[in-house]
Amino acid sequence: MNIQLEDGSQIGGGNLISAIYRTDLVPVPVTLELVVKADDRLRDLFTIGRKMTTPKGVPLVIVKSQVINEQSIKAGRRVAAIHVIAIIGGCEALLGVTNKAVHLENTNFNEVYRALGAKVRIQRDVKLASFTCLKGQLPTAAIALALQREAAVVCNTESGLSVIRLNELMGGDAIMFDKSAVQWIDNPNVIRHSNINYLSIDDNGSDILGTARAERSIQYYPRADTRELQNLRRILITKATITRQLDERLDAGSIISVDGQSLVTLTGVHKYETGAMGGRSVAATKAWLAQIEDTKQ
Repeated sequence: MNIQLEDGSQIGGGNLISAIYRTDLVPVPVTLELVVKADDRLRDLFTIGRKMTTPKGVPLVIVKSQVINEQSIKAGRRVAAIHVIAIIGGCEALLGVTNKAVHLENTNFNEVYRALGAKVRIQRDVKLASFTCLKGQLPTAAIALALQREAAVVCNTESGLSVIRLNELMGGDAIMFDKSAVQWIDNPNVIRHSNINYLSIDDNGSDILGTARAERSIQYYPRADTRELQNLRRILITKATITRQLDERLDAGSIISVDGQSLVTLTGVHKYETGAMGGRSVAATKAWLAQIEDTKQ
């Protein structure tokens, strides 16, 4: 995996031990985990706050760096390695709790991210009636709830971060796969536990908004209208997984067609093992595939 470092250089095949590149449909949608052999140059370039760029041009910033001692011995000395975790650049402020309350009315996710300290621009946005993140809360949790209210997800696209509604997400061009390549998951309890009955109270203070369906838990959601209650029920449920040799098409948000069924990649993980510490090299991809749960069920 050819990662460009902050000084314009690359890690080098002799230093890279492993890399895990992961994309998700979440508020911070890209992470990279690296293990490299430590030398003076990489010790300096792999400190917290340093930047990197993926081959696809995704900017990353290091948020964790740890020197670890491997079990291998070379030239009479134990080999040291650096374990690094990086996330998509500009989202570092979202990893810690807020030091102030944020409340916005008639807003959008661009303004939400900026108010929470993130330095990113949402290329494709969705309007929000309101957003609240209290002091001491985790920003990503508040953003995830706001996304659910709008039946939307955050996806890293070729043009950058985008907020996409679920119905629009499923309308993209599909990658065709044979059904033999997919491992299906049959677990009705996941739907029962994840797809919750959300109810609210009308402005008159007496009428209940929403419908309670059987075999679903119930939660009260204050000041929600009928549209938001319906959106809260529209969720992605994992239906299958696919594991294959490295396939960089399977990033989060990509649409898969299997035996006439359309699924979206909820999480895509690309793993690289170079064999630098012994053993064989590996380049593989695993994706978790999801469908929209029907709100009428």
